[in-house]
Amino acid sequence: DVQYTDIDYMNRNLDFTLSPRFAGLPALVDKIKSEGMRFIIILDPGISANETGYPAFDRGVAENVFVQWPNSSEIMYSKVWSFLPNVTIDESLPHEDQVESYVSHCAFPDFFRNATMEWWKREIMEVHDNPDPSQSIKFDGLWTDMNEPAAFMNGAMGGCRNELLNYPPYMPKLGYMSTGLIYKTPCMEGQHYLPDGTPARHYDVHSLYGWSQTRATLPALHGATNERGIIITRSTYPSSGKWAGHWLGDNTAAWDQLHKSIIGRWQEKELHSWDHPIVEWFGLGGTVKPSQFRPRPGRDTFHRPGSSEPYPTWLCSPSPPCFLWSFKEELFGKVQPWLSHPDRFVQDRNTWDIDEQFLWGPALLISPVLTLNDRSVNAYFPDARWYDYHTDTYTGFRGQLQNLSAPLDHINLHIRGGYILPWQRPANTTAFSRKNPMGLTVALDDDLFAEGHLYWDDGVRIGTS
Repeated sequence: DVQYTDIDYMNRNLDFTLSPRFAGLPALVDKIKSEGMRFIIILDPGISANETGYPAFDRGVAENVFVQWPNSSEIMYSKVWSFLPNVTIDESLPHEDQVESYVSHCAFPDFFRNATMEWWKREIMEVHDNPDPSQSIKFDGLWTDMNEPAAFMNGAMGGCRNELLNYPPYMPKLGYMSTGLIYKTPCMEGQHYLPDGTPARHYDVHSLYGWSQTRATLPALHGATNERGIIITRSTYPSSGKWAGHWLGDNTAAWDQLHKSIIGRWQEKELHSWDHPIVEWFGLGGTVKPSQFRPRPGRDTFHRPGSSEPYPTWLCSPSPPCFLWSFKEELFGKVQPWLSHPDRFVQDRNTWDIDEQFLWGPALLISPVLTLNDRSVNAYFPDARWYDYHTDTYTGFRGQLQNLSAPLDHINLHIRGGYILPWQRPANTTAFSRKNPMGLTVALDDDLFAEGHLYWDDGVRIGTS
């Protein structure tokens, strides 16, 4: 129920701008939202420094928000996405040559500083609340990218200055060992300042950079929308989940990556569309919060031979438990999907290396097809009562591997006995689904007992009721 826009909407990839080619975007966003959907835009941390009259950079300089060289007020510049003004890009050139010739210098905000958090919030709010309707994008969420931080060059413009930090005595055995720690990222001697004013080298806080941006972005989103919203970030660190979800970077709709995506359950995998397994991506992708589908030009993704309606139906029906699990994650941390999780079937050794099935919450077992042209799947059922989600019938499978039929328009779902799952009659979007009646599926265990929980509120208010 969300439409995303990647960096293409920006003018020459400059944050907080709108490309003339996307002049109709504000009106499109308004239309999408009137139809019960949401809109998310992407932002990168790198801010172009080669502009005349670029408010985001100019205000950032005035407020001293950018990473600097040590013992200096000089900004450390690198290169990321933004293009220089008044250039014609020769896209036939290799990427490195394009970066050298056409990409502008950029400054990285020091998100540890209190001043940077305020600056970032103001820039984000201006995009949302711009008094000029043609420039105001009423987004509901933010998608942050390149925040490891990543760069399109090694180190900084003019080269790095601290050999020991950038080429330490020990380097992990990676393919770019000879490049040191500055491979596609700024120099390690970059100067940050923590909220209490304590100086910190980039070497010491590199892995916290995405965390620091995330911490600044959620308050900015709340300030702009006055609603909960959502942040998905490419770079995380322990506790990032307090402010954001995690996306795992670009992937293609290839079978091996469909399998690998299960490892990223509950880490907000995004789905691109390239070739055959599109229907499977829709089916499996619907079990992720959020799943992102990025259609490629010329792809007719919604009319496939043999495809039909069950995917949209079942994907919308379980939204109440998904809402509950999101609430629990907010309070208690991640809801892990593994069968071998300590509060599930950790004593069953057969579950320890299962990476082709997973649980959605404690009770919904998902067994997808992960191989080209397969129309069956071998699913393991731990020792419990299991009911077919689609028919509500008791399967009799327990403590065993079972071969299940899996036609293209069907994904195998089973409910664990002992649990009650709320459901809701689906509509075109979850906004309209919320207006439909709700029901309960009661799956009894061996003692004829079941329990469940439901959390429900207006879905948009900041905080919980």
